Amino acid sequence: MMSRRGALKTGAIAGVGLWAAPSILTLDRVEAAVGSCGLKPAQVAFSTWAGGLVPSTFTALDGTVVTMSQSDPSGVQDGYWRMRSFWGTINGVANPAITGMSGANFGAGVTVTFTFSIPVQPSFFLVDIDSGGGGGWEDTVQVTGSLGGSPVNPASLLTGADNIQISPNTVRGINPSNTTAGNIEVDFQQPIDTLTVFHYDVTNLTGFQWIGIHDFHWC
Repeated sequence: MMSRRGALKTGAIAGVGLWAAPSILTLDRVEAAVGSCGLKPAQVAFSTWAGGLVPSTFTALDGTVVTMSQSDPSGVQDGYWRMRSFWGTINGVANPAITGMSGANFGAGVTVTFTFSIPVQPSFFLVDIDSGGGGGWEDTVQVTGSLGGSPVNPASLLTGADNIQISPNTVRGINPSNTTAGNIEVDFQQPIDTLTVFHYDVTNLTGFQWIGIHDFHWC
């Protein structure tokens, strides 16, 4: 039988979601997140690219120009390390962007960096931060913001039942998850001009693992 992550790779190629989560994720908390700027409407929808690669530069609804870069310093890339929109539903989230890696050693990972033309206070979901169980992967994600080069931690990282917060800006999967219990709500309440998401391995797994990022909200 094909593994869930093997199925994801097939589904992403076909542009079709292969499963529906048994619970329905509402985005009310992200949409209603309040920083010093007030309520945070959606500004970037990753479904825009309908299963294709997320471009290196794109424009948010309010005119903010977003530049995305990726790096693979540990050499863990495979065909899915480049961030792309997954055209389907993952852990209750429709059409997130995903990035994956394979052949990782302990501490190896892939970095995605977003640079904003003006400071913003983003809120968004990290999707499917979980563990393979039984010696499989343990998704670990570090979320770092900065403003003018000075670090800014998220105001909150709201975890689900299948992951835990291990530092002010880091979460780790602890259980397998096909539901919203594997998602994280990230909220910045101070302006940042750079956002970095580092997805890394804390096992010596040589198989495939991945995470998703859902739409950015700010005001």
